[in-house]
Amino acid sequence: MNNSNRRALDITLAVEARAKYASMLSKDDRRRICSFSSGDELVALLARSDGWRQAVRALPAIGATEAQFSAALDQELYGDFERLYRTASDTSKEFLRFMTLENELKAITAALRRLISGAQPPQPEGFPTAPGRLHGQEIARLRNAKSFSELVSLCSKSIYGPALRAMELDSKTGLPAYADAALSLETEFHRALGTYLRRGYNGPARRTLIETVGFRADMLNVTYLLRLRRFNTPPEKAMELLLPLGELGQSTARKVLAAETDEEAVEALKASRAGKWLAGLGDTPAENLAEAAEEAYYRRVIHGPPTLCTVYAFLTLKENEAAMLKRAFVALGYGLSPEKYILL
Repeated sequence: MNNSNRRALDITLAVEARAKYASMLSKDDRRRICSFSSGDELVALLARSDGWRQAVRALPAIGATEAQFSAALDQELYGDFERLYRTASDTSKEFLRFMTLENELKAITAALRRLISGAQPPQPEGFPTAPGRLHGQEIARLRNAKSFSELVSLCSKSIYGPALRAMELDSKTGLPAYADAALSLETEFHRALGTYLRRGYNGPARRTLIETVGFRADMLNVTYLLRLRRFNTPPEKAMELLLPLGELGQSTARKVLAAETDEEAVEALKASRAGKWLAGLGDTPAENLAEAAEEAYYRRVIHGPPTLCTVYAFLTLKENEAAMLKRAFVALGYGLSPEKYILL
């Protein structure tokens, strides 16, 4: 395929992603969710929305469980990914395959969390498997792993295999510490993605794509730093846990860790190279800061030139919206207001 045809396909792909973005929840929808008192009301709203109607069609109108709700939203996310993937040029597909690597990462961390907590494997219908396969592995098999050794075996050909095999295990449980394991796997994913973007990706707008992907890594680092500061993590240890990619330097990281209050930490972040999109968020609570910055940044990308960055922005925003809705559903299930989980 020549460059002209590849570019035409990428523009078509970006336009399709932009159209899907237009079907996401509006600010009015989010305000309505803030007033809800039950998960049934949330399901009813999504059943009328363009972006989530298909997702909740199979849910009961009354009494949907958290697992059912979460699985329905995941199916919609995976469906959006698959439809966009089919439209993409070969070069864009190479990049989008990293989204399947990210799905594999989520399945591995879900299994680790379950194994460490001692919970039973989820019911098969609770977790969709699409897009399904990477190196012959199914997402469901990873989620349902019955032991850490089985999980390591399933990932023997995965990019996550070496990190899993190198993890320090508790002598009594035979399991790693969850926080350290999750960060190690996240780092492995971002290292592989960064290497591909710098050395393997030969499509258009490479520098812009690196910036767009790097911004998300920066926001994950923002979240980690604010959390690590509260637990008084030694700076040397915290530096090891920061993800590669992005522009958040070690100098800023040390200032955040040394801050005496959340407010001081946030000000240090706003003054950094990565802080432009944090500075305009006003009094957004620290725990919502990174997600709010992502929303502002990726909305700008959506409305910019139609490139592969548009697709990445849409997939990120849709995933964030799904996470927000899941948190709101859980809050409603406990009789709590979902307002603190909804970005307006």
